[in-house]
Amino acid sequence: MRIFHSGDNVDQSDQRYKNSGRFVRVLYSLLVFAAISYAVYFFGRPFLVLEGPGTVVAPAQEVAVGFLANVALVHVQPGDRVYPGALLVTVNRAGRSEALRDVGSALVDRAQDVSEVRQSLAVAERLAPTLERRMQEMREALRQTDAQPDAIDLLTRAGLQREYSDARSDLEENQAQLEHLPDLVSRLVDERQRLQRRRSEIAATWKNRLVVANDVGTVGTELVSEGDTVTAGETMARVFDHRQIYILWELPDDMLRLPYLGEAVTIETANMTIEGQVDRFAQQSGENRTINTNRGRLVYVSVDQADVKRLALKTSVIVRMGYL
Repeated sequence: MRIFHSGDNVDQSDQRYKNSGRFVRVLYSLLVFAAISYAVYFFGRPFLVLEGPGTVVAPAQEVAVGFLANVALVHVQPGDRVYPGALLVTVNRAGRSEALRDVGSALVDRAQDVSEVRQSLAVAERLAPTLERRMQEMREALRQTDAQPDAIDLLTRAGLQREYSDARSDLEENQAQLEHLPDLVSRLVDERQRLQRRRSEIAATWKNRLVVANDVGTVGTELVSEGDTVTAGETMARVFDHRQIYILWELPDDMLRLPYLGEAVTIETANMTIEGQVDRFAQQSGENRTINTNRGRLVYVSVDQADVKRLALKTSVIVRMGYL
């Protein structure tokens, strides 16, 4: 038969109560120890571990064109691996019809100029013998009057002198045209040929112009879409050199000391933890700045090539380094 105790009649030597009291004391001690451990960890961690956010980065080549263009086709997607000569984007340069119309109008003007100058040159060539002969005749007439001054009166002599001056002026102008016009024709012909080449270039390259990669790399997330309009120099795509991937580590302001070059660090992503080492310090204008910090607060962390393949560009990570 079981005997139940209550009130003042409880047997303090009962083993059940001893075990229950021991369990409560142990549980209370564990809770106190956990609270103290968390406080020590929370307040002491900054003195033991240097920790800060990081981003997976790589040198990037910006792909752009030097004119206003409309994007016709995009041949790559973010994450694609490309090589020199790989087709990235097809664009149509804006203003193609207007440019062809302007060049066509200039060609008509140059052709008309060439025709007019050639006609002037032909006239000058035909007049040259006549003007030369007239000049000789007037010179001979003046020579004869000089030999016989009493043969004609002063008024007639003045008229002959005036005609000689006009003949000499016409001959000099004709000679100047013969010297100048051939060079002018040559320059006008060259200009017309240049305009013809320009028209051919506009017709051939302003529509469906191909933009290709200049180096090996990986296409980033910043990529234009079909139908977009881009201005001169605007980035259409970024090609990252996957052979030079680094972690850009942003150091906290309350750190005890700067990390040393070559010092080991731990990089933690959403699904893995890898090792790295401090490679070099970045300038204040480095990539992915989120807050204003002093110069030297950004650090490049290098990673083994085997681990690089597991990192996606622009991925956010946590970088840790022990002070001890």
